[in-house]
Amino acid sequence: MLNIESTINDAAFNFSIEQYIMRSENKKTPIAMLWQTGKTVMLGSYQVANIEVDLDFTQKNDIKIVRRSSGGGTIFTDSGTILLTLILPYDRQESSQFEAKKMLASWVIESLGKLGITAKQEGRNDITVFGKKVTGIAQYAVRNKICSHCSLLYDTDLEMLARVLKVDDEKIRSKAIRSIRSRVANVADYMKEQIPVAEIKKLMLATLGETHDLTHYSLPHEELAEIEKINEEKYSNPAYIFGRSPNFSYKNSKRFSGGRVDVYLDVARGVIESCSIRGDFMGTVPIRLLEEKLEKVEYQKDKVNDALAETSLDSFLGHVTKEEFLSCLFE
Repeated sequence: MLNIESTINDAAFNFSIEQYIMRSENKKTPIAMLWQTGKTVMLGSYQVANIEVDLDFTQKNDIKIVRRSSGGGTIFTDSGTILLTLILPYDRQESSQFEAKKMLASWVIESLGKLGITAKQEGRNDITVFGKKVTGIAQYAVRNKICSHCSLLYDTDLEMLARVLKVDDEKIRSKAIRSIRSRVANVADYMKEQIPVAEIKKLMLATLGETHDLTHYSLPHEELAEIEKINEEKYSNPAYIFGRSPNFSYKNSKRFSGGRVDVYLDVARGVIESCSIRGDFMGTVPIRLLEEKLEKVEYQKDKVNDALAETSLDSFLGHVTKEEFLSCLFE
């Protein structure tokens, strides 16, 4: 396993490193990366910025906004947050996706155990300490690789996290909590003596090295140039970060146990002319492929059901079922 130590505290650039590795035919060895950011809001791949984030607050407080390639919800990170990335081979099977997530979760849980902190995996994506969320895992796949990444709240400014993120009421009710601030916690709060973030990163790397033969890898100049190109064209590009608000004649939003789904349809003469699917669901492949399957289909439930008959929705919507998805398309 190669270990890439990124010293650049720019989320957009580090997401560009991930994408470069994911798309590189020469990088077939598993990759691990530890990194950090400045004050940053990270949108999930299919979220709408002004719905999820207080944009005025981010501007006034010099908080950078980026969009990642994985699904899931919006998060806040800063210099007190530790970000972990694992890129592994992927055979497009759910078991392979599960094993990748399990490996990342085990890395976090075993590392925290060495600090005397008992953490556990709850639900499909969260890792908690005494019932409080300290990290959540997101994933995306490209060809024969899967990227699993998470942000560990070590000494993050949780008041700013609660202030900048807009969390919909349905999510709060579904989690049986009063606020997003009451649901999350910093790892440092459970330690008798706080350790610098740099030391925690060393401990986490050593923990991974106990079960994997790690080789430190420094990105050469020519690869850094390719990564910077990705960064400029995608992750630092406002068009990618903010996108366009979808045009629609029909809109519906529902929250399920597998995440929120927002559907925007432009229906003309009884036919779906365009479709946009947003939300914080945990798919691993581009949602555009699913949107295309619905376009030019008659806007009738049986016709849409037929159009999706040969499609497995798991890779697009995670644990949102076909019945739930259809209920979002037809109230």
